[in-house]
This record gives sequence, C-alpha cells and structure tokens, in this order.
Amino acid sequence: MTLAVQTILDELTQIHRERGNEATAATMTLVVFFEDEAIGALARDRIHTLAGKHPSRVIVLDATAAQTLQRVEPGDWIELGVKSADPELIGSAVAALRLHDAPVILLWIAPGIGDDDRFCELSPQARTVVYNSSLVQAGGESLGELAAYSRRHPELALADIAYLRLAPWQECVAIFFDGRVEELAEVRRVEIGCGSDPEGFYLLGWLASRLRWRPQSAGALIDEAGNSIEFTITRQGEPRRIRRVVLHSNHATFVAEVDARGETISLSVSGRGEQPRYRAVNNPGIAALVERAILLGHNDRVFQEALSAAGEILARRSPQT
Repeated sequence: MTLAVQTILDELTQIHRERGNEATAATMTLVVFFEDEAIGALARDRIHTLAGKHPSRVIVLDATAAQTLQRVEPGDWIELGVKSADPELIGSAVAALRLHDAPVILLWIAPGIGDDDRFCELSPQARTVVYNSSLVQAGGESLGELAAYSRRHPELALADIAYLRLAPWQECVAIFFDGRVEELAEVRRVEIGCGSDPEGFYLLGWLASRLRWRPQSAGALIDEAGNSIEFTITRQGEPRRIRRVVLHSNHATFVAEVDARGETISLSVSGRGEQPRYRAVNNPGIAALVERAILLGHNDRVFQEALSAAGEILARRSPQT
C-alpha cells in the first residue's frame, strides 16, 4: 500500500487534468471503514449521495478485500483493500492521501471501536468520528463500547446515527409535556419498543440525562427524590427504528406509536379525555444524518450526556438480558 500511494495521487492528478481542473475543491476528506460486505455496499451508496452534495475526497477502507484492491474513480474517490493490513500502514496511507487543507471525517462502521488498533491509528487524524451503533450490532454491545470509549477520550468529537434518528421521538415527548413539565417528575415507568437496542437505550439515556435519573438496577432508574422508574426495552418493528414509546405517570399514560404503514406517529394520553394527535414520521436518509453528524459532532452536549447515561444503564444490565 505504501508503494502505491504516489501512484494513486498521480492518478488523481491525471483525472483532474482530463476534466480541466487540476485543483480539488473538496470541503472534507471522508474516510469510510467497514469489514462487512453488506454494510460496505450500503455505505458506498450513501456516501456517493453525500459527496455529491458536499464535494469531498473519499477514502474507502474495505476490510473485506485484500491489499491488491487499489482503485481510483472520478470525483476524488479512492478505494483500498485493507484486509489483514497493518494498522500503522493504514494510518500512513490515509495521512498521505487525505486533503491537508480540509477536515477528516471518519465513518467507522465496524465493531470494536475502543479496542481496534486500526481505529486507534485513524481517529487522531479525524475532526469528527461518525458511528452507527445499531447498524454494526442490533444489540447494545456496540453502544456500550462507544460509551466506554467516549469516557476515556472525552476530547474526541463523536456522533452516532442511531442517536440522530431519535429527533421525532424527542419531539413527541416535548409535545406530551408542553405546558405541564411538572408531570415529568411523576413518570414511574417507561416502555420502549424498537427494532434494535441502541435506539431504545439512547432514548432512555436522553430522558435520564434530561431528568437527572440514575441507574438503580438492571430494570429501573431512580430520580433525585428517590422515586423508582421502571423501564422495559423490547424488540418491535423494523431494525434501526423506534416503534412505540409509553410513559406512565401517577395520573396518566402517554403513548406515542407508529401506525401500521409507518407514516405517522399517533400521540394519545389516557386518563385525561384528550383526543389523539398525529405527527408525520420524518425518517431522513443516512446521507442526511451523516451530514447532520458532521455539523453537530463538535458541540452536541445533549448527545454526549445521553450517550453517557445510556452507557451507565447498559452497564447495569444483568448478564441474562
């Protein structure tokens, strides 16, 4: 790979000359790492969309392909096979191929974020690391790894696509308690149905961080007044999507639920005689979420607090769950 770096740079220069533009106008270097072919196919498609909107140099690190894969395509697109490649070699190749006047965004779509030597070589070069915990693993393992890594490296700007999908559900909670914030202090049980665990634990972590709940046991939290809040997270609906959220207070039950067609979220409150309300489901594509992650990765304090709380909740789970 080291010997081919200059060849790749020469190919890029030739492509620019043939197109009548020897200087690149890219705004960032997108480094994409994966080690699963299905994830790789999805990532290529979404990053093409993103790079079309924000001109970028893209370096695809394909850990399913041998080092003989070294390809350059128009649009500042580079693909390198890094299966069994030495981590230092990967890091030096990216350092040589990146645009040095544009920030590096690392899209790490693989498990082992805290322990993988390849990640440790690449992350110091990145301004922002974008993760997708529920795409890597449907369970909570990858989210737990991310939370642990974030605690050890608070200086690194992180973003997780799984968290960014929560916006419609955070809005629903805000609608429920608009004008009656005091009732949030009376919530005693939370039920979340979702197609993969990270979204559910992120939503619970977000609630806990906003309301100052702390883990009490594998299935309960505790508020500042010493009240216990039970919770359940069950698998329902499509992967990487929340299906249903129920908040039980002392006097009412608040239910937000996606309809059968997945087009609207129904909001209902029992015990108060209120009419159901409906919100359109807004599920932006991966490219839009990655774009938002890049913009927010540096200063999203709410995400950092939700991630920390989700990690603490996950750490309390019993080995059987």
